[in-house]
Amino acid sequence: MKKWEKYLEKRWIANLLTVCAGILLYMGIKNFSSISAFFSELNRIVSPLVIGFILAYLIDPIAGFCDTRLFKKMKNEKNRWFLSVIVSILFVLALITLFFVALIPSLTSCIKGIFSNKNTYIRNIDNFINSINSWNLGVHLDMGVFTAYLEKMMDTGFAYMTENMGQVINLSKNVGNALFNSLLGFILCIYFLAGKHHLLDGLNDFRSAALTKEQYRSHTDFWNRCHKIFIQFLGYDLVDGLIIGTVNAIIMLILGMPYVALISVIVGVTNLLPTFGPVIGLILGGLLLFLVNPVYALWFLIMVIIIQTVDGYVLKPKMFGGALGIPPVWTLIAIVIGGKLFGALGILLAIPFAAVINFLYKENFLPWLQNRKTEGENDA
Repeated sequence: MKKWEKYLEKRWIANLLTVCAGILLYMGIKNFSSISAFFSELNRIVSPLVIGFILAYLIDPIAGFCDTRLFKKMKNEKNRWFLSVIVSILFVLALITLFFVALIPSLTSCIKGIFSNKNTYIRNIDNFINSINSWNLGVHLDMGVFTAYLEKMMDTGFAYMTENMGQVINLSKNVGNALFNSLLGFILCIYFLAGKHHLLDGLNDFRSAALTKEQYRSHTDFWNRCHKIFIQFLGYDLVDGLIIGTVNAIIMLILGMPYVALISVIVGVTNLLPTFGPVIGLILGGLLLFLVNPVYALWFLIMVIIIQTVDGYVLKPKMFGGALGIPPVWTLIAIVIGGKLFGALGILLAIPFAAVINFLYKENFLPWLQNRKTEGENDA
């Protein structure tokens, strides 16, 4: 038995630790808002570093491919890696440019269409309601009630924006800060990638000096396991979102729906967020199509349900291979806590963090408890 475990056998120490844990839990619950504010401020400060690290982490496989495949004939390793980083960054910038080239014209057209075709939208909705009433389903819908409710909702929204202009300004400020942090994070990403080998060598030297051989091996195995979980989740999640967005665009083109690029981008991006993301994409895309033609919104609803069903039961299990298998309830708890503490980034990273905690609990904590119980029974 280890020395610190012998101390835990003493009743007064165990009781003291229990009381301290209870006090900490009480103080944490009582001051949850302060703790949340602290993490929010911490998130604001370190977000450029986190963004830079995540971007470097995601771009590193591309740079690694260039290093080992495209430029493998180059003898100078330093120059080869530097060229690989440049090519991978240019490739990512090209993808981002293509993304905005496809999105901005469609978004501009959508906004102009919403404001210039208001009467057409109302007429389309009126025709849709009249067609439903003509089916004699026992339900009579009144367009006047719907129009009055829509106008009231728009007036309420306009009044809210007028009365809370300060919050609107703060939202614009937050968007500006997010863009600045993203730009700074991208710059840091380049430095992280360029200095990758230097950083890793320094970290390995520190671990080698601070840990025993067994600890070093265990520590390395742990981080390799974490790397596999995170790269599998983040990389495959991006590929999954790209596939879903592309399939959505193809089907919308076949059905002759408008705003194909905008809605497909919305569906693909929101699909990156677990659990709630597809629902958000469905609502946003459905609302846009409902204004143009309610029938389009109905077909879009059916289409998204089919796509998400295939994605959830076929595509994702094939891609993730069950390695991230976490009980649904813990997934939901992780998403809620991650979102509350770290916003959208917390929601995105909640599942891989939960997967890490899950395997630590099953493979480290439970065996430790079992060994402790066995030692106690042997001592008795």
